[in-house]
Amino acid sequence: MPKKKTAKKAAKKITVKKTTRKVAKKAAKKATKKTVTRKPITSDSIKITGANQHNLKNISLNIPHGELTVITGPSGSGKSSLAFHTLYAEGQRRYVETFSPYVRQFLDRMDKPVVDRIENIPPAIAVEQKNNIRTSRSTVGTLTELNDYLKVIFPRLARAYDPNDGTEIKPDSPSSIIADLLEKFPDENALITFNIPAPTNSTIEEIFLMLDQQGYLRILIDGETHRTDEPPTIKKFKSKEIQIIQDRVKLNTQSKARLHEAIEAALSNGKGKICALLNHKSQITNLKYSTLWINPNTGFTLAKPTAAHFSFNSPIGACEDCRGFGKVIGIDLHKAIQDPSLSLKRGAVKPFQTARGEDCQSDLLKAAKAKGISITTPWHQLTKKEQNWVIQGEHGNADELWRSGEWYGVRGFFDWMESKAYKMHVRVFLANYRAYTDCSSCDGTRLKPYAQCFFLNVPDASGFCPKTPSASSQSITNSFSEGKTLPELWQLPLTELKDFFDQIPNEQPNSSTKHALTEIKARLHYLNEVGLGYLTLDRPARTLSGGEIERVNLTTCLGAALTNTLFVLDEPTVGLHSQDIHRLIKVMHDLRDKGNTVVVVEHEEAVMHSADNLIDIGPKAGEAGGNIVFQGDPTNPSNKTDLTKSITLPYLTGEKSIPIPAKRRKSKTYLSITGAHQHNIENLSVKLPIGIITCLTGLSGSGKSTLANDIIYNNILDQLHQPTETPPAFIKKLTGIEHIGAVERIDQSPLTRTPRSTPAVYSGAFDAIRELFATHQSAQLKPGYFSFNSGTGRCERCMGNGFEKVEMQFLSDLYITCPECDGSRYGASALKYTYLEKNIAETLQLTVTEALAQFEPQDFDIQKVKNQKNKIQRALQPLLDVGLGYLRLGQPLNTLSGGESQRIKLCQLLAKAKTKAPKLNLIKGNDKAAIKSQISNIKSPIQKSTLLILDEPTTGLHFTDIEKLLEVFQTLADSGHTLLIIEHNLDVIRAADHIIDIGPGAGTDGGKITFTGTPEQLAKQDSPTGTALAIPVGSDRRADPTGNWQLVTGNSISLYGARENNLKNIDLTIPRDQLVCITGLSGSGKSTIAFDIIFAEGQRRFLDSMSPYARQFAGQLEKPDIDKIEGLPPTVAIEQRVSRGGGKSTVGTVTEIYHFLRLLYAKLGTQHCPVSGLPVVSQTLEAIHKQISDELKSNKSSLLLVPLVIAKKGYHTDIVAAAQKHGIAEVIADGKLIKTTEFTPLARYKEHDIYAVHPSAGISHTEAALKLGSGRCAIAVVTKNKKFTITNYSTSRFSPVTGKSFDEPDPHHFSFNSPRGWCKECRGYGTIVDVPPARKKRRKANEFNSEAEAEIHAELSHGKGKDKDATRITCPECEGARLREESRHILIEGKPISEITAHPVSDAIHLLEKWKFTGRDKLIARDILPEIIQRLTFLKKVGLDYLSIDRSADTLSGGESQRIRLAAQLGSNLTGVLYILDEPTIGLHPRDNVQLLDTLDTLKSKGNSLLIVEHDDETMARADTLINIGPGAGKEGGEVTQCAGDFQSPSSTQANKKLRRLKISSTLTPPTPPRRKIPKISEKDAWLKITNCTQNNLKEIDVRIPLGRLTVITGVSGCGKSSLMRGTIANIPTKGASKAAVAKFKSPAGDRKGAQAHGNFKSSSGFNLLKHTYEVDQTPIGKTSRSCPATYVKVFDDIRKLMAQVPEARMRGYTASRFSFNNAEGQCPDCKGNGRIKLEMDFLPTTYVPCEACDEMRYNPATLEIRYNGLNIGEILRLSIGEAAEFFKNHTKLGRTLTLLNDTGLGYLQLGQPSPTLSGGEAQRIKLVAELTKGRANIRNMGPTNKNLYLIEEPTIGLHAQDVNKLIEVLHRLTDEGHTVIIVEHHTTIMAQADYLIDIGPEAGEKGGTIVAQGKPEQVAKSKTSRTAPFINQALDELKA
Repeated sequence: MPKKKTAKKAAKKITVKKTTRKVAKKAAKKATKKTVTRKPITSDSIKITGANQHNLKNISLNIPHGELTVITGPSGSGKSSLAFHTLYAEGQRRYVETFSPYVRQFLDRMDKPVVDRIENIPPAIAVEQKNNIRTSRSTVGTLTELNDYLKVIFPRLARAYDPNDGTEIKPDSPSSIIADLLEKFPDENALITFNIPAPTNSTIEEIFLMLDQQGYLRILIDGETHRTDEPPTIKKFKSKEIQIIQDRVKLNTQSKARLHEAIEAALSNGKGKICALLNHKSQITNLKYSTLWINPNTGFTLAKPTAAHFSFNSPIGACEDCRGFGKVIGIDLHKAIQDPSLSLKRGAVKPFQTARGEDCQSDLLKAAKAKGISITTPWHQLTKKEQNWVIQGEHGNADELWRSGEWYGVRGFFDWMESKAYKMHVRVFLANYRAYTDCSSCDGTRLKPYAQCFFLNVPDASGFCPKTPSASSQSITNSFSEGKTLPELWQLPLTELKDFFDQIPNEQPNSSTKHALTEIKARLHYLNEVGLGYLTLDRPARTLSGGEIERVNLTTCLGAALTNTLFVLDEPTVGLHSQDIHRLIKVMHDLRDKGNTVVVVEHEEAVMHSADNLIDIGPKAGEAGGNIVFQGDPTNPSNKTDLTKSITLPYLTGEKSIPIPAKRRKSKTYLSITGAHQHNIENLSVKLPIGIITCLTGLSGSGKSTLANDIIYNNILDQLHQPTETPPAFIKKLTGIEHIGAVERIDQSPLTRTPRSTPAVYSGAFDAIRELFATHQSAQLKPGYFSFNSGTGRCERCMGNGFEKVEMQFLSDLYITCPECDGSRYGASALKYTYLEKNIAETLQLTVTEALAQFEPQDFDIQKVKNQKNKIQRALQPLLDVGLGYLRLGQPLNTLSGGESQRIKLCQLLAKAKTKAPKLNLIKGNDKAAIKSQISNIKSPIQKSTLLILDEPTTGLHFTDIEKLLEVFQTLADSGHTLLIIEHNLDVIRAADHIIDIGPGAGTDGGKITFTGTPEQLAKQDSPTGTALAIPVGSDRRADPTGNWQLVTGNSISLYGARENNLKNIDLTIPRDQLVCITGLSGSGKSTIAFDIIFAEGQRRFLDSMSPYARQFAGQLEKPDIDKIEGLPPTVAIEQRVSRGGGKSTVGTVTEIYHFLRLLYAKLGTQHCPVSGLPVVSQTLEAIHKQISDELKSNKSSLLLVPLVIAKKGYHTDIVAAAQKHGIAEVIADGKLIKTTEFTPLARYKEHDIYAVHPSAGISHTEAALKLGSGRCAIAVVTKNKKFTITNYSTSRFSPVTGKSFDEPDPHHFSFNSPRGWCKECRGYGTIVDVPPARKKRRKANEFNSEAEAEIHAELSHGKGKDKDATRITCPECEGARLREESRHILIEGKPISEITAHPVSDAIHLLEKWKFTGRDKLIARDILPEIIQRLTFLKKVGLDYLSIDRSADTLSGGESQRIRLAAQLGSNLTGVLYILDEPTIGLHPRDNVQLLDTLDTLKSKGNSLLIVEHDDETMARADTLINIGPGAGKEGGEVTQCAGDFQSPSSTQANKKLRRLKISSTLTPPTPPRRKIPKISEKDAWLKITNCTQNNLKEIDVRIPLGRLTVITGVSGCGKSSLMRGTIANIPTKGASKAAVAKFKSPAGDRKGAQAHGNFKSSSGFNLLKHTYEVDQTPIGKTSRSCPATYVKVFDDIRKLMAQVPEARMRGYTASRFSFNNAEGQCPDCKGNGRIKLEMDFLPTTYVPCEACDEMRYNPATLEIRYNGLNIGEILRLSIGEAAEFFKNHTKLGRTLTLLNDTGLGYLQLGQPSPTLSGGEAQRIKLVAELTKGRANIRNMGPTNKNLYLIEEPTIGLHAQDVNKLIEVLHRLTDEGHTVIIVEHHTTIMAQADYLIDIGPEAGEKGGTIVAQGKPEQVAKSKTSRTAPFINQALDELKA
């Protein structure tokens, strides 16, 4: 035994002298300087200016990009305010702004921080200590994506085995069959045979005749050979199959070709199965082979393995019984083993120890002996295999096993008991064993039994799977010592899993497998590096602690390989042993080295030493903090001033340290636990000293929390007869409980979630304070008067909260100071009363320190006052003792940090501990009993010790806070409490009296006590904790230097093995921080790379950091088919959308400007009376009485209502339940009367109105209804159709002129998409349809059955399908404002919202910048008004300042729509983002195109990357890197044909750009046919003419267009091109127009004047010479998979007719309808003609899987048997359009249409390709062909009356130059046939090819609308005023070149 040392000496031993610390520090510095040279990746920094969030004091600072920055400081100093509420909030908020409004409503609402400016901030991801996961579907494997990679490698590397006989199952091929036969039976004769089903309805003769006719000579029947031309005399076959001999072959190399042919034919005829019969050594050998996943010997079949088979989140792989959860409610067989220390003989199986189970006990012992399993070994010492045998029994049916004398298992016993469950006592017995337990079908593995047949093995000398399993499923698992099924891999600790995969080489033939293995190994390495090696992949994510979930997410971030991202980490070292901290630091450095900025809130010394940049916030907590006291290199403070300002640096430099107690306590009594079993703890015994501080430490995952919580805490509660949340762990014996009076767990969880609890209330001081205020006043007041929670003195407006909640819809709700009490919580009457010159509100503003001084007892105080003051002193002093003297008495507790909350919880215990002896009272007389009692109390102040269990109490605590906390611990221990502290912090360990170290490792390697004793003794131990403890205090504990660090991935995005869609396994490197253009033929794979791979993966990786709840609404972005992507930053996609929106979509709604305006007007607008124009005023109660009285008298059936919910989403069950408690029996919910007892949850995401029906409708109850409704009530009148008409009344919103009450303004009141806001006359369109009087008479007054039906009709009447004989006119009711009357009279600064939206963008900015608000309004407008102005400003920057906010979206040009989307997306002002744009130049004039590219260059200069899918020459010329995908489209594309080099020129001069443009287009310029002659203007019947056209911005222009020519209308975006073509020309009827359309245009012969009908032009002529007008716009062609190119262009009808004419189809009676996949007669019955099957799973998105019944052919087998020229209907639909054009070339009609599709560049599309998968350009060209085929007649029959007018809008959208050439050929061909073609286009090549050109301008909007030039392209090119002329000149020059 070592000699005893004094505590003083011990303290000296564990402390180091100051000089020693300095020497150690200098040595560490020296070593660091030699080995580490930090080189910042970039000089840029995140610049924060004027941060005032929470307690921050207007701080400004720079945080370097690409570095590890640690923010530290005292608890409550403002660290999280800076890191999370400022930095992360802004980075995440800006990125989330790029998502759609629908998605954003489900994402976490991040408040906009209170900061002047933040610049250069990248998208931010927070890695916090929060575990919000509640679903058991999420596991460690899914969180880390390891499950995703495992399911990729299992189909490729795992081998399948038959569970019946252990035979390996793998598909054969002709080559493998030949190799096997030649190897095993060389030179022998073999019969190659196959089986067919024996026909049941045919005779033997018929069967033999049929086989003979098909050329088969011999067959085998019952082992005998028969010739087919000689039928046997047997009557029927004995077997169900006939074995047909394909060939007799000699097995040698000479016959190899013949053998191969025979095997192929047999496999084809035998449906993948054949036999080889040999007479080997005079014995018949029958060898079975199959190309299927089948065991030919047993018939056991497996489906071809796919990744989905190995995922429990896929319906294909998930267990059908538990749906992939792994758990069901059933018998928990493990509950049968209640005492693991018992052996089988001594009764380990508890249910077998009763009378009903004694026979089973006998059976078990007998079977165990026979099996060789020990019956005397304790259960916990049996192997897992032996335990499983006892529980599960032998393989097979339990009853049969029992009869045969084999062991049926504990499961068999319970199955038998379940069969007797009809007996009451059996049900009671079984109830004791029921629990949420493993699913019996999958044994908790979550997967179907299918997955259990696949084994992954480590390699040996002979490769994978060195030996074949034996013939039982039980032995399959055991036969491979290394082989594991997927569930077995999930159950391995990560340390063992890493060792398993380290043995598998990365060198794999398949690149996907190689990538998956690399990722698995890397992620397992990271997980082990952060100290999580004890976890298993099947561990439910919801069971992880905050620290564990943070470290798991940290490794996920590393695995995601994002770059240019800001990661904000919240104390990642929580719960981490000091041994693992350095490994965690290395992980954070890895994250930094990938090009990310890492900001860590941390107090761990080693992390601070390893930081590149340290920010110390302080100097103290609360209001005394919020300043930066130090920023810089933590290892090298610049001067001594830093050391004096910062309270952190002295601890880092060794100048200060937390003192060690001078004396260790010793205990004489112990709490002893024997034989504890729980998780990884087995048969553990431990002694816990009572009355001292014990620190429980050990590696992360070693079992500390299990011992403290499950074993000690739960068992003590159980002994004290108190409830436990979870059942206590099993223990054999517990002694010493008599010394424990109570047990408490004290953690850092919030004290409360409401602001009503404060330090004064929680400590109990507020009772005494209120008592003092009440007794001090002359008035007779009670203490309750001064309570802000319930007293009558509180403010009635805010109900004592001090603030009001302002709901901000899609913004974070605002909490603003109550204007009535100014935040004091009290009414004016209560504030009149004072005590010690302070009223109650001022008293609550005192800090704890100030309050202790304020309420110091004085000599002159009366005894009652002294008593109350002493009570205050006793309550508040502990707060000061634990360092919380800065807290204010009235500060809400929900604003405190975790450390502050924990210390407040300790205060109550500390208050009791401070009273070491009770106060002695004066005893009168000789009361011996009282004296004896008092003496007894003095001797024994605490009879029993309270056990306090604290789990890592130093979490979030600074050095100074830890020092104060340790003082509290010492005080508690001195008072007799027992403290059990789970902790890794070395200062806490050093301060403890006793140490219990658990280990030696984590997980299964832990669970044992490796040391008990003092810290001094532990420091001598060779253990992880002992080693860390032996390091001298104050030493530099930084992580090991790793040398120079720099960006690992390089400044590029690297793609490896991309195979998505048509990509050919390509590798590609895309530079970052550049403008990169991807081009290529349409359908070549450009969008696949940009959007399906890069965008999908970039956003998926970022979304993985968000909550699972949010991710389900952001869209399920699937992982693309690619091996690896590196260097990928967060992505933002700006896709091509050709939809213009409905008639209610405006510039304001598209940009969301109107959403913010609605919110601003709802919150700050002033309601005015529509009649008088005066503002509404408050209404008296008497006035409302009178109005309701009049209503009730006129209609006695009226109901008095109280509004509960108005226009709010949610279930609202809680609100109705609360109303029911107030006596409400009925409610009107969304217009329906419902009893509160029958109320069911409403639709969660739909807005609802709920009114409570007041029990009595009398006038006397009006006041009660108003009080219940907070000043609002309503009257409901039942109409004739049994609906309710509701009239609202309010005490605060009343017109004194009309007496009308007004509703509280709501954003919905300004929405013209909602019936709450729209004008009832026009339903929010601003226009109405003016139909002829005759039509009006035919319509009924109430022709719509519902609101929805009426809205659909309105949409149709205003949309594309509107009546041709109807006209839209401005609504006379709202005059185009779209809103209801009340909403139009809500004003701000005297202006309604409609006036603001009528302004152009530039004017609106000027107007809104003048608006100034004060007080409460200023706070509300703080976030709204700047957002509106910012979005308007960006519209101005992209050249759209002329647009008005209320401009209808369907009147915008394509260019305007595209730039609006750009303005909405690019306004986020992010840095480091990859923007992916899909043809942004669509619809842009070349001049506007240059402006757009300048904008994109500016975006690039901010540190962003741009990836643009584009065909535009100017964009390609301006690109830094050009990537060409090709060489063809569809199957012929998908390869990188050119990248960067040929086009990447360092010079940016105009000459170089021109040279590059010529390089790009030189080989792609189309041939120019001779221009068609333009007729003279005076020539008759040669022109289309329109005079005085005024549509939209057109300025009375006269237009002439030559007939039979190709005319192009061009001009800058927004100049009026579409107004001319779509708004005017398209509406003028031609000869073939309907009678109704022609009737509108009254005209003499030859002319049709439409001025009266339209008012947009004066006259038109020449249109009577045309047959029809065909308009081709940009709308999509279909939204479901049932629409495809073949159906849209109508060729499918002709194909179906062809199929019906096939002789076999005619013989069967099939008609054309049979070949429609929409017809039940011919479609596949499983998928209903979709080709895919919809599968739904709980809590997962709907999944579509290929239909296996038809193999995605859509049709049933009978239909697919019909073939036309060798192809069935399903195969025809799979043809590409190019293949189909060749296939049907002899069919005139089909061939012409298909050739036309092919000629427009669509030859790569499949005929049956679903329409939703088509791009915008593809859809438009299909529509173009459909319109062209309508009007194209046979050229021989073409005459002057059959010529048509084609109006085509921007047909080059999405077209490559080569495809443009094809399109030009089609257009010229169409024109050559005599048709007139008018095109709106900006493509200069199309302009140069035109016969006639009309240039409109000169500018956009009001500055446009005139014809600048018209004529031949050469003539327009000479115009000096045309904005188009310079670009036409350039195009003409290129044509000449």
